Amino acid sequence: MSLESHHLQEWLDSGVNEELIALNVRSLPGLPQASLYGTVPYEYLLYSDKISRRNDGRLRDRDLKKYQHIEHGGWWCSGVDPLNDYQSMLWGCFKPDLPRRDPQKIHKYIKYEHPYREQTRAFFLQVTKKIWVKVSNRCGIPISDEDLLHPGGFWHWVWKNNVPVVIVEGAKKASCLLSAGYAAIAIPGVNAGYRTPYDEYGIATGKPSLIPDLKHFTTQGRQVNICFDHDTKPETVQRVRTAISRMGRLLIAEGCTLRVIDLPGTEKGVDDFIVAQGQAAFHSLYNTAETLELWEIKLFTLLTYPSAIALNQRFLGQLLVPDGEKLIVLKAPKGTGKTEWLSQEVQKAHDQGRRVLIITHRIQLGEALCDRFGVDYVSEIHTSDTGGLLGYGVCVDSLHKDSQARFNPNDWSNDIVIIDECDQVFWHLLNSTTDVAKRRVSILRNFKQLVQNVLGSDRGKIYLSSADVSDIDVKYILSLAGEYRVNPFVIVNNYQHYWGKCYNYSGSNPRNLIAAFDKAIASGGHHLLCCSAQKAKSKWGTQALEERFQRKFPHLRILRIDSHSVLEPKYPAFECIAHLNEILTQYDLVIASPSLETGVSIDIKGHFDGVWGIFQGVQPVNSVRQMLARLRETVDRHIWVSRYGMGTVGNGSTSMGGLLRSQDIATQANIALLSAADNEDYSSRGDNRL
Repeated sequence: MSLESHHLQEWLDSGVNEELIALNVRSLPGLPQASLYGTVPYEYLLYSDKISRRNDGRLRDRDLKKYQHIEHGGWWCSGVDPLNDYQSMLWGCFKPDLPRRDPQKIHKYIKYEHPYREQTRAFFLQVTKKIWVKVSNRCGIPISDEDLLHPGGFWHWVWKNNVPVVIVEGAKKASCLLSAGYAAIAIPGVNAGYRTPYDEYGIATGKPSLIPDLKHFTTQGRQVNICFDHDTKPETVQRVRTAISRMGRLLIAEGCTLRVIDLPGTEKGVDDFIVAQGQAAFHSLYNTAETLELWEIKLFTLLTYPSAIALNQRFLGQLLVPDGEKLIVLKAPKGTGKTEWLSQEVQKAHDQGRRVLIITHRIQLGEALCDRFGVDYVSEIHTSDTGGLLGYGVCVDSLHKDSQARFNPNDWSNDIVIIDECDQVFWHLLNSTTDVAKRRVSILRNFKQLVQNVLGSDRGKIYLSSADVSDIDVKYILSLAGEYRVNPFVIVNNYQHYWGKCYNYSGSNPRNLIAAFDKAIASGGHHLLCCSAQKAKSKWGTQALEERFQRKFPHLRILRIDSHSVLEPKYPAFECIAHLNEILTQYDLVIASPSLETGVSIDIKGHFDGVWGIFQGVQPVNSVRQMLARLRETVDRHIWVSRYGMGTVGNGSTSMGGLLRSQDIATQANIALLSAADNEDYSSRGDNRL
């Protein structure tokens, strides 16, 4: 095949082996050179018998005009056809040197053309023996003489031996991976791996199914990896995620195992990534790819909105947010100074004469934050000097008129609202079975009105802050904003601090951890023990463990921190949350419940020798991580986690679809409840069902 120099360089720049390029790519000349060989680009793209033609067999003027741009030439790529004895495939891809505009998006060009009126196929590119051997060595599957002599060659060997494959978007990306030693299959778009039947009105008439090319390779037990581009536009990200889930489910249904390879960015495609980072970097991504189920769960923790400020530093330091920004989202690891930066924003607001409303999900956390920010907590308003003039802190449970806050959302507009640990606040707001459940309708209504009042005002701002803030949290606030459309101003700190080694103890109960803990205490030093339970009847709760360690080590100075001890005036932990760094150094062992879960920073250096955790399955994952990270020092963490939670979500299903279906009845009940409360934004329509 002949290939012009600029076409060759384009493929080389994508990390593709030159011999592989020669096997699969050729230049199609533009006019007038094309006339010497016939109208070459047209012959490759407009051959379908489904194309309407004139009586003399010529193409109609509308099609000639639509494809006039291909007369400037470009390159063509195609592979072999596994459904036709591995003969050369007629279908392929053409990249014109002068692309046409996308009629749906006037500022976008269509980079690649595929045969008009023909169904989508997949690329199975030809390889050299050298590349074949490289793939064989990497996956550990030998090549026999019979394989070498078989007309199907490489792809028949891949099919017969259940060789793992990687599905990518675009022939160049597949070529790059083949060059790196991976059996890569390319499809021309993220949705091109499956088809859904539609009628003439565009209504689906059946379920999606894999295209025949991919279905041919869905032999039982084959490992299939999906590696699509890294995108930043939220709508594109969502479209790609949906395509991965749909195609992944279809592949699993055929008996394959499915993994998702996530490109970390900043490079968009896998070829860009390999060129920039090297093949070894991709090997690492490939080896750590996650199953579809884990990948879908991980999506709930991702923040894909574009970052206005992207950092990779130990502490946030000074960050400037433009005055006009109304929704500020801060995602930064624990211990990187989120609270310190927010305290600076609070001071700016006070200097401008604006009040600050701090919303949390735990009273102790709210009191600690208010102490840091110099703002009254709601229980202090009537006894403080400022009397709430600077604003106040409140638990989300109290966002109703009958609470001690006497909360009215219309009291707030050109003010500052800070929702710290927002992911846990929203979870508590929407799912908690505590007092908030009794007044959920009025609290949700007030919270929505608060969001609209602040975002709809001239100077109001809402801050969402958490190490685990995700798209879900941002979308929730945006959904409440109604007509007040805002673009989130996102700050992300990607710094990863080394917190020490983590030891995970096995067993159906934490006895192994307790045995190791006893030895550590006997050796001396100071320790922090985190528990998920606190009631006296709980064998592994704070009260029972305090009694056990006092009995076994009577010399130990022990401090128990839980919701009972911090409210009991006669106990040393009374109101200690706001002054932990001064108090904890007086004790050898500190036993803490989830009261110490969020918003607290233990900055003591050289005191604690280790952090220990007993988690019985009653806390969300983020809550457990938060507790373990309260101590900012680099010391070892020792944890025991129950294999199963003490409750279930929905019907206890382990699949995403099963969980969503199980919540349908509960969702409709909530919608009915909200509708009964005259909340016009929640209507029991069929399209709202999960």
